[in-house]
Amino acid sequence: MRSLQRSGADRVSATGSAFTDAGRWRPGVVWRRTGEWLGATRGRRVAARLVFAAVAPVGIAMVAGVATAATRTDAAGTTTIDAISWMNVRDTSGIALSDYVFATNHGSLLHPSDSVLSTVLDLEFAGFMALVVTAIWLIGYAISFRWLDLVARPLSDAADALSGRVATTPLLLVAATAGAFFVAWFVLRGQIAKATVQIVTMLAVAVAGVLCLAHPLADVLSDHGLVVQGRDVGLAVAAGLNGDADPNPDSVAAGMQGTLADNFVRHPLQVWNFGHVVDDSPACRAEWSAGVAAGSDDRITAGMRRCGDAAAYAKAENPNAGQICTGLLLLVFGGLLLVFGVYLAGKIVVAAAEAIYHGFLSIFGFAAGGFVYGPTQVFLIRNVVDVFVAAGKMIAFTVYLAVYALVLDDVFRQAAGHGVAVIFIGGAVMIVGVVLLRRAGRGVAAQGGRIADQLGSVLATGRAPAPAGVSMAAAGAAAAGTGRLLTALMAVNTLNASPVTEYLMGRRRFPLSSRSRLRQQAELANMETSVEAGRRGWMLSYYSTREQVLDSARTAAAEHGHTALGAAVAADRVIARGGNLGDVESALAAAGFADKNMRIDAIEAYRHRTDLAPNLWSGDRFLGEAIASLNVLKLGRTPANLALFQHTADRLANHRFADPDLRFARFTPAEQAYLHRYLATPAKPLREALDRVATGAATTIPGLPGPISAERAAMLTRFLDVHLGREYLAAAQAGDLPAAAATLRKMALPEYWSGGSRLAPAQTIPEF
Repeated sequence: MRSLQRSGADRVSATGSAFTDAGRWRPGVVWRRTGEWLGATRGRRVAARLVFAAVAPVGIAMVAGVATAATRTDAAGTTTIDAISWMNVRDTSGIALSDYVFATNHGSLLHPSDSVLSTVLDLEFAGFMALVVTAIWLIGYAISFRWLDLVARPLSDAADALSGRVATTPLLLVAATAGAFFVAWFVLRGQIAKATVQIVTMLAVAVAGVLCLAHPLADVLSDHGLVVQGRDVGLAVAAGLNGDADPNPDSVAAGMQGTLADNFVRHPLQVWNFGHVVDDSPACRAEWSAGVAAGSDDRITAGMRRCGDAAAYAKAENPNAGQICTGLLLLVFGGLLLVFGVYLAGKIVVAAAEAIYHGFLSIFGFAAGGFVYGPTQVFLIRNVVDVFVAAGKMIAFTVYLAVYALVLDDVFRQAAGHGVAVIFIGGAVMIVGVVLLRRAGRGVAAQGGRIADQLGSVLATGRAPAPAGVSMAAAGAAAAGTGRLLTALMAVNTLNASPVTEYLMGRRRFPLSSRSRLRQQAELANMETSVEAGRRGWMLSYYSTREQVLDSARTAAAEHGHTALGAAVAADRVIARGGNLGDVESALAAAGFADKNMRIDAIEAYRHRTDLAPNLWSGDRFLGEAIASLNVLKLGRTPANLALFQHTADRLANHRFADPDLRFARFTPAEQAYLHRYLATPAKPLREALDRVATGAATTIPGLPGPISAERAAMLTRFLDVHLGREYLAAAQAGDLPAAAATLRKMALPEYWSGGSRLAPAQTIPEF
């Protein structure tokens, strides 16, 4: 009994000593003992893994939220990407691509999901920028020829030294003697033509050798050499395509780089960030540029709200997994652009390297080989031709890039407003561009080889070579075989298309063709649908959008009645909901517009506006349609044309420039005076002063006291558009066409001043 009591006391003593042992509770020991305890059984291991899987993402999100919030707060205004800032690539607005920002909500401790999403988006953004900026820089650097300055002097010195070693008097005498021997040989054999060609060739080599051997690579590497001149000719053609009659190679190259930056970085980034290109609105373009220049996410998102783009503001404030998917697509897009940039830059560098290489080899030809009949003369001719071919490649590649950039710019302009479609279009065009560039390079190289072969044949035979041919017997046999095959195919095709065969095969058309049974069933279904459509007066095959098209016409009739204005609104809504002009009349009839003439007039007015808008105004779409609706009135002031004019004015004022709270009372007396002065007589300096402050380029406006913030200047600019939109709507509703035309000219002037449209408002907006 005493033994049992003593053993129990020993256990209690051992337990107490374990709890009081400081070494047992060191962190490393505790961590090891905990791991051993959790791994002792399978149940503990599974439970530990489940708990870790549930807790780890939350912890990571909380840490990322704190780190991101701290980074954004501490680094405001210093968002430059150092890895690409040294490239100094800028867009057409003069903003460095390394200063671009992906504006989004970076979350907080209470919103860890936003922190995780924004972190992934930031990583994708950094990778995308590294790819596309590197590609654009490569293209610009290759065309600028700054890389050639690094090697021009050493290579020229090496070529001069080689020429001095090779072009010696004894070697020249030996080569000329060998060439004279061949002249004598041809004369003795009666080949006077070949002897004459040999004499002319030797004289040409002697004269050209004096000029070329003095400075062998001067015609290749100098500022006026063949390679640089080829580049300049290509840039001149590029400038001519863009309307520049007096081009400067450096400015043209920079302009092409800016165009590529807009189309491949600025616009896709805006589609990724905001769901669409915000540059379509001049106010939003200015706000985005100002925010990027300031390096502030908050300023960009606030600018989207100030310029009236609620969709862009909501997209920036609510990051989602869809943006991550778009980012992955853009990474592929950036990789394609990098491939294109590396390929094009490599082609240009290789063309220059080929010119230098063949320039070195031509030294041996001018020193000796060109005097000797045979392969050595052909060797010299090939090298000289290849130097000129390299210059031709420079012209071809530079013109190709210019035309390619011009076509891309037009493609992106046509795709404006289509969101992610811009990204797919750019990627597809780049793939096509690489393929076409490869074919262009091969074509120029093959042409150079043919020229060298022709000249070599002239030297060898004294006459141009005849084209290669085939034997008459082989040609006749091939023609006969082809004729028999074509006759057999025509007989089978006639049998397949015969009505007799159709009836014999159970009234199945073209029974010998692939999938003829399935095609017959599809044609019968279409025929039955067409017959039913003729009975009921609307397209039964229009399943996907039929109900929404009819509903849009009915709502227009309910709001405006069965009037000309109601028909104009209904036609506009039917097109906006996915219909086409062929659906408008049936939708109007189903909505209760019984007057057929009213329906036809509404469709004709809409068609005229749609056809005229892109030809009259290349800037804002709403302004272009307003200008077109005024021009439609010149065709006749019919009720349909007047109704479409008033509806277009209402959409411009209440949708494009809608801001009910923005009134004169929001501004100081000095600001009101400034606004009244501009509204009375719009002047470009007044508007430019506002735009400079709105973009952060200035802080003062002549005529207004004290420094003015960019937000205040943007509000003043926004008010001008809103106020003129109200005046235009009032004039349209009153039927005052002269006042409406005058107001619309004031609204269109800022976009014309900024280069958004090629035609002046006075040229496109008619007088009444």
